[in-house]
Amino acid sequence: MSSRRIIVSIDFGTTFSGLAWAETNRADHQYVIDKWPSNTSSTTSPKVPTELRKVNEGFQWGFEIPRKAKRNKYFKLKLDDPISTTTDTRPPEELTQLYLSYLYKHMVSVLEERLSSSVVRDTPLDFILTVPAIWSQAAKQKTETAAVRAGFKGARKIHLVSEPEAAAIYTLHSLGAPTLRVGATFVVCDAGGGTVDLISYKVQQLSPKLKVKEATEGTGGKCGSSMLNNRFRRFLKQKLGEDYWTADRLVEGLNTFEDYKKTFTPNGEPLSLRVELPNDPARDIRRNRFRIKQRDMQQEIFEPIIKDVINLVQEQISMAGSDVAAVLLVGGFGQSEYLKDRIQTSVGSAIRVLQPSNGWTAVVQGAAMIGLTRASANLAQVNISERVARKHYGTELVTSFEAGVDEECKKFWYEKWNCWAVKKMHWFIEKGVPYPEDRPSTISCNIDFPVRSGADAATTISVYVNSADRSAPRYMNANTTKVATLNVDVGRVGFGRKLFSSKKKRMADGHWYYQFKAFIEAAYESADIRYTLKLKDKTHDVIRVDYD
Repeated sequence: MSSRRIIVSIDFGTTFSGLAWAETNRADHQYVIDKWPSNTSSTTSPKVPTELRKVNEGFQWGFEIPRKAKRNKYFKLKLDDPISTTTDTRPPEELTQLYLSYLYKHMVSVLEERLSSSVVRDTPLDFILTVPAIWSQAAKQKTETAAVRAGFKGARKIHLVSEPEAAAIYTLHSLGAPTLRVGATFVVCDAGGGTVDLISYKVQQLSPKLKVKEATEGTGGKCGSSMLNNRFRRFLKQKLGEDYWTADRLVEGLNTFEDYKKTFTPNGEPLSLRVELPNDPARDIRRNRFRIKQRDMQQEIFEPIIKDVINLVQEQISMAGSDVAAVLLVGGFGQSEYLKDRIQTSVGSAIRVLQPSNGWTAVVQGAAMIGLTRASANLAQVNISERVARKHYGTELVTSFEAGVDEECKKFWYEKWNCWAVKKMHWFIEKGVPYPEDRPSTISCNIDFPVRSGADAATTISVYVNSADRSAPRYMNANTTKVATLNVDVGRVGFGRKLFSSKKKRMADGHWYYQFKAFIEAAYESADIRYTLKLKDKTHDVIRVDYD
């Protein structure tokens, strides 16, 4: 039986999205899809606009949408930020699923054209989906669900990968010697349309394969290039009034700005928009043209967002410590020469700011490389030995009160055990702590199931997150919030009645329970945390995770 697999990576972006594919029997290359359907015939581009337009016969997507037409865009942002400003009337999950379904159909057509329908039908497909590292687990789950419903459901469960890690894998591999050296740290800044994610890696070895580890926890913010559009929109309305900017006029103005912002420099040509207003020197209107001064463009629109990115870069450099060799700018916004120049000025000459080639497609190509590694460790071109957690993740357990150790004010009488007890946090993963790639974190606990006639042996365990406290707190505090529920169904394990009978115990509160010694494992992965349960020295995937 052939071990051939096809890896497909999906970079679902705020403003543009990308697809790439690779084969395990030709793992030296990732093929970026660059031909897209358009309103003429086809368009060549490394990425396609993340946009939809409702028409009588259904929807247009990407390059099919005429330039001056109104459209749904930025709906990705609402998956993690319900109050973000868009004019969409449909839920973001619905728009995401619809858009991804068009990506899926196009991906299948490209693969069938390149490899034949029979090969695509008979070869296992693995799907790698990238998500922003700063997103909540709930937003990542929404994106994964939408992708699966759109068709991206291959031979195995879709695999989530963080956008900055994917970008780092591709970029670091592409740099090669002499730029890379053992001991040097590289800050990868993935500046996209919606988010800016940063992650730092220290080089551990160059050969036979590149090996790196995270130097510190990643950081990021919602300060991508779409925020420039938001500021530009507000600027126009402030200067010419809300009433003037009808939907059609605003679309035309924003389309002009979309092209202009990519090459903006303070010394470049000012942006001029066509308007339907009389000459007005006070508002820079001449011959039905509204001219925006370079100083206004720089100070009012670009600088607030640029400063946010610079602050993130400086923070990451400070956290990564000494021997930061370079900042690697990738992503669509990362291709801006103005952003590069401003960051270089802010970090000084000792640290280089580089814009690697193919920086716009680094995420989707890196995700394909990760997919190849997942298919076979022998295909790995970059090995990540350990990651550093961005947050504390744990659960709250009841334990016996220890005088002199636990706080008196936290104790309470626990009838079930007939003793004083206290609720304490037990952390799977702690912020800022390195975790080996292949070693899960384990918490031991007793799981009690009330004995009820006809009821299944099931319970839930709450998972909490804390990102504000530097050190993991001993007790629940205001910074600790519930992030997920682990649904444990022991009935699915397949244990017989004999085992359950042997675990039946009457507690001090007078009630009967099935009591099990359990171990919950949490594996900290690129964009996800995988939970498993151990009972009686057996590992069982009997946990369903629901994110809040």
